[in-house]
Amino acid sequence: MILLGFLDSLFKKKIEGKTAEEWYRLATSETDPEKKIEYFDKVLKLKPDFAGVWNLRGLEYVILGRYEEAIASFDKALEIRPVYPEAKYNKEDAETELRKRRMPEAKAGERGGESITEEKEM
Repeated sequence: MILLGFLDSLFKKKIEGKTAEEWYRLATSETDPEKKIEYFDKVLKLKPDFAGVWNLRGLEYVILGRYEEAIASFDKALEIRPVYPEAKYNKEDAETELRKRRMPEAKAGERGGESITEEKEM
């Protein structure tokens, strides 16, 4: 009986009274991306090698426009499961979006630099 209790606690670890499976269900039924990430983080505390959750977490960061964090999540999913096409494609999409965002910022910085130079010359 003691062994059964030990195994049950080993496979049914909980955070805040919920198992990884319960947190996962909460996350997938939630609509708020911030809450979903919070719930996915709890799943990952209990099951850090759950590549699918790392991928889903990354998608929520994409929704929030937080591409660096998304890419880090996709990287973790790929570290756990190197052949994971969805995570690979999601990472590539996030990297593309990040580059698109940085291009206008870089151009604005260049224009800003030119106008400062022009003002100094006047």
